[in-house]
Amino acid sequence: MKQHAITLAHGTYTELKDTEGAKGTEDKLLWLDIQGTSEELTHFLKERQIPPFLRRRVLSSQRFPSVFSGNDYVLLSVPARKTWVQKRSVSITFILFAQEVITLCRDEGYNFDGERKQLAEGDTASIRSASDLLIALLDSLVETNICNFIEARSQTENLSLHVDNASGKISEQTILDTRRQINHLVNQFEDFFYGLADLHALTPHAMLSDAVREKLRDIRDAQNHLAKNALRLVTRLSELLQHCQFVLQQQTDQRLRQLTVLSAIFMPLTLITGVYGMNFAYMPETGWRYGYYATLAGMVWLAIFLWITLKRKGWFR
Repeated sequence: MKQHAITLAHGTYTELKDTEGAKGTEDKLLWLDIQGTSEELTHFLKERQIPPFLRRRVLSSQRFPSVFSGNDYVLLSVPARKTWVQKRSVSITFILFAQEVITLCRDEGYNFDGERKQLAEGDTASIRSASDLLIALLDSLVETNICNFIEARSQTENLSLHVDNASGKISEQTILDTRRQINHLVNQFEDFFYGLADLHALTPHAMLSDAVREKLRDIRDAQNHLAKNALRLVTRLSELLQHCQFVLQQQTDQRLRQLTVLSAIFMPLTLITGVYGMNFAYMPETGWRYGYYATLAGMVWLAIFLWITLKRKGWFR
């Protein structure tokens, strides 16, 4: 189990050796960042004397956003991913107490290393309470989502350039894979937004002041904007896929047209060849001295005539 215990007091960042050292820090703002298996998290929650009903909600197997609150706590579970190509989002649970924030994650897909580094470097001026710390962590998740969206948009733009410049050199499967991955990103963005919306819609809570709610609303609106923009990327990729399929269909039609032209030119020649390939004893032209040359000349003239006629009718365009 990976665990980090951080205290914040008067703008001073202190990282403790383990969560055991967090005991006796009631007068300081405490952040416990825990990552481990279900069994390890269960053991940790029991040690922290988290009520059983709250433990069941934290360890629930559901991957949907959820918000619960009591008189002295607020619980929020939201999905997150570190990179946009990450196959599956992970569920991060925040438990907010009066002077304590606990972040829990059962998977290896996300960590708050960057946030701890920022706090260690002195970026603690705006954090005066547990609610402020929760807002800062949620804001960092939105910033990560923005970075993931920018990478997804860049990938979409690169595909657009390939399709515009050389549509035959990119496979439909590449576009399908990108669209599928961005669809996963859209689902995560929407779930994250729903979790923030539910948290903002809570009945006025002692730990969620008006100032905190205003910041939470800004974070929610930013996440909603991200979800809508990511959905536009999916629409753009669908248009690219349709364009590629249209181009491929045009190429197929062109090849069929060329085969039709060749068939139209060689079909009369094949007929003439078939006629003079008959083994009848009496055929008028077979006894003519110049019959062979006249037949070849007629076949060449016919092929040229058909080629010019079909070209004028636009079959070669």
